Amino acid sequence: MEPLIFEMGLYKASIPSDLLYSEIHFWYRVGDNGRTQCGLTAYAARLLTDLFRLDWVVKEGDAIECEQVLGEAESTKAVSELYAPMSGALVAINQAAVDDPSMLGVAPYTTWLFEFDGRPTTAMSAQEYVDFLALGWDETVKLLKGQA
Repeated sequence: MEPLIFEMGLYKASIPSDLLYSEIHFWYRVGDNGRTQCGLTAYAARLLTDLFRLDWVVKEGDAIECEQVLGEAESTKAVSELYAPMSGALVAINQAAVDDPSMLGVAPYTTWLFEFDGRPTTAMSAQEYVDFLALGWDETVKLLKGQA
């Protein structure tokens, strides 16, 4: 399946059609084992640009509630809190991504951040996610330019 493309000015964010998405810009890969891997979308990685630090306030085995603060990501632009896109038991944190957060910008759909035991209760298809991005793009551009 060909990925969808969301144009962010000069940058084109690839949105794979075989994944599910959250409104807070995480992708979901639901496995046959009942677990869900989550990572940042190319859109989120591009907005954060040049990630160099991930710091978690949760640990493997914790019960997580949707929208709970998981930690923060630091980039050359800002420090941003990362919120849980779903509820469930946190099974794993990808230590390779913690050790080298730049992987999230280079390979956002093969670099997962964490894995939950469970499935997301709300999720968007790739097309729904692209439509969601398009609805908010003008406001995002204003924020990026410091006009909002």
